[in-house]
Amino acid sequence: MKKIIWIIIFVIFAMLANAAVNTQYFGKAPNIIVSLSKQEPDPVEPGKQVEVSFKLDNNGTTANNLIFEILPEYPFSLLPEESPSRFIGTLGTSQEDKQSVIVRYKLKVAQDAVDGNHEIKARYKTDNFDSWVTLEKLRIKVQTHDAILAVERFVTMPSVTAPGDKTKLRIELKNYATSLLKDIKLSLNLEKNGDEIIPFSPLGSTNEKIISYIEPQANLPVEFELIADSDAVSKAYKIPINIGYSDVLNKNYSRRSIITIVVGDKPDLGVTLERTDLYTSDTSGNVVLRLVNKGTVDIKFLNVKVMQNDNLTVIGADEAYVGKLDSDDFSTAEFKLFVKGKNNVKIPVQLTYKDANNNDSKETREVELKLYTNSEAKNFGVKKSNNLIWIIVIILIIAVGYYYYGKKKSKK
Repeated sequence: MKKIIWIIIFVIFAMLANAAVNTQYFGKAPNIIVSLSKQEPDPVEPGKQVEVSFKLDNNGTTANNLIFEILPEYPFSLLPEESPSRFIGTLGTSQEDKQSVIVRYKLKVAQDAVDGNHEIKARYKTDNFDSWVTLEKLRIKVQTHDAILAVERFVTMPSVTAPGDKTKLRIELKNYATSLLKDIKLSLNLEKNGDEIIPFSPLGSTNEKIISYIEPQANLPVEFELIADSDAVSKAYKIPINIGYSDVLNKNYSRRSIITIVVGDKPDLGVTLERTDLYTSDTSGNVVLRLVNKGTVDIKFLNVKVMQNDNLTVIGADEAYVGKLDSDDFSTAEFKLFVKGKNNVKIPVQLTYKDANNNDSKETREVELKLYTNSEAKNFGVKKSNNLIWIIVIILIIAVGYYYYGKKKSKK
């Protein structure tokens, strides 16, 4: 009797042990656990292909006629040769040989996919269940190789800044990435660039701007107000700018670029009459022109030419090369002229030169030359009278008379 009881107890324990292995969660049923075990490459770039591996583990009873299927949606699509459904067949339990299986798919990522972890939908079905079991939280990592935020263009208003004047610098940033970029810091390096001093200071704010984010493929303008030093030399200045930012996966980036701001001003060249010995009509004489650089920028390759007209003829060279004329400095050019007319004669003067930034200029100015009558010129003392000539003539007459008088006297 005792032997029969022990046999019954052994059978009961064996049945309980078997039930413990084959019954989980939903009782005596398969328990398929699906994980995305691998993606190659990791991460994948937009527009590229990726191979994803799904691992199916069975922690329940044996699954019969197991079918696994993915349902790719944007930004993923199956390659043409791939089938979304895979028939796996039987997937055993931990007591059997085949407890897990790997299923692989090749997918194409959309060219405009944004960076981030994108969900891939999947489901499975067995004979043990009447409907599909949908799976969640399966994600594929997408990230561009390098999230580029760069200067698309820049402009200063005005385009050329005079020493001591203000200018507005507008820098347009472009997000070339397919995802949002954030925590953007844009700074101007207004210290020395090598050995060159940058003659600009910020106005109204610092030399750094902070932007919270910029949308993918978007442009964002950033403005700085600057003032040029009053003693800034006219030339083009290269200003380094630093850009720091992060992508949605919190990867940090930094970039360095160069922009250029031109310092210069419109030349202010004056032409006046320095001196002359030409005061009356129908006479010739020298005229000296005074050339004054009254502007803040230097002038180079200055050439002066007197243009002839009906009242004015140039005797000899009609051009004079002056060359460089610094700011707040002057030079002269001398010409010999023959003039005719009444009261005043306008001397047309053509000036050609380059400014400090090698911009060509060509101007025509008129210098007034006042003419007097002979009597006015004598009265003003600008023209000597002919008394000396008359004295000489009288002396000659007396000498001739004395000569003939002596000769006649000697004959007698």
